[in-house]
Amino acid sequence: MNLGVKFFDAIIYLPIIVISMIISQIYFEQYWGSFKGNRMANFILTVVVIITYFIQEFCLLQLSLINIGAVAFMQVVPITMLFRNNQNKVWWWLLFLTPPFVNVIEVMMRLESINTWWIWLVESVVFLILCGILTRWEKISIRIRYTLAIVILGMIELFFLGIEHHFLAVNISAATLGLIVILVFEGRRYESEIKNKQKIKLLQRESERDDLTGLLSYRALSQEISALTENKDIRNIVIGGLDIDHFKAINDTYGHFVGNEVLNHFSTVLREQIHHAFPNHGYVYRFGGEEFSIVVSNHSIDEVYSLLQSIENSFNANPVVTKEGIKITISFSCSLTNHLKGELLDVTLKRADKMLYIVKNNGRGWIVTDHHHKLAKRGTD
Repeated sequence: MNLGVKFFDAIIYLPIIVISMIISQIYFEQYWGSFKGNRMANFILTVVVIITYFIQEFCLLQLSLINIGAVAFMQVVPITMLFRNNQNKVWWWLLFLTPPFVNVIEVMMRLESINTWWIWLVESVVFLILCGILTRWEKISIRIRYTLAIVILGMIELFFLGIEHHFLAVNISAATLGLIVILVFEGRRYESEIKNKQKIKLLQRESERDDLTGLLSYRALSQEISALTENKDIRNIVIGGLDIDHFKAINDTYGHFVGNEVLNHFSTVLREQIHHAFPNHGYVYRFGGEEFSIVVSNHSIDEVYSLLQSIENSFNANPVVTKEGIKITISFSCSLTNHLKGELLDVTLKRADKMLYIVKNNGRGWIVTDHHHKLAKRGTD
């Protein structure tokens, strides 16, 4: 084969194949992550990942032998996957088993003597230790640690090329320039992945916020309740439904722009008071229109009731003053209930909503708690 073609294969062709292998394993890993908690699916996917990996490595072994006459880049994939997630034990095992696997294939192809097994074993152990140190060395960035791991891989490959008397220009270029190409490609791919994750997080945050008031939405409420119910440090959860009284009349009398000002004022006061009284344990959500909900954890329903009563009194004493100078006195109706252990969020919300409906049909402007309040109090005595 033409020497120029061999250099091309060592520096461009084979590194691109390795990058393709990395990308395929990343997609496998992401798919794998969607089956958390399903043991059977996890087991099957683990087997698929292992089989796929060794098939990829066998193909890479053949391609490198055919194109440059030497083994190259065999440990790049497990190293890359380890630095993505060093908690995945599968990749630690695959990193350790890769050199012996290559040695067995080469012995079967009569390219190596069985007597060289110790070289591959030493390489496995040494690199496993080095990767163990680098993946846990959190004082420097993950990209620098990954780069160090690839550089060390290149140095080890050069060292063993010397031992095996394969110290040729093409092999050296694969262990140096070829690995640099992989680092550049992987660096760009990693940057793109991080940017996409940031965009997704931003979109998720935006989807969890109400556009008008900036309050959290129903979707965020559902996620918060799930997180709280799974937290062993959470003793109780109080859920409240709130509704601004006669809000339709405000819209009909003063218009929707004034109505929006009232909504913003109400939500700002409610959020500030809840967050101040129950830091890290109180949250306010807007369901739409003039309907709101609050969630307070590790505080009694009596504490929440007292705070809401003081907020109600404050609204009665301090009218909302709009940009046009219009003074509007507002009040709200509210229902409070405890989220019971093992209860679905929808069940709790429906109970709170039913209680709120009763309040609104019996005068409005007051706060009610249900019998679950008393049950919860007896349970803590």
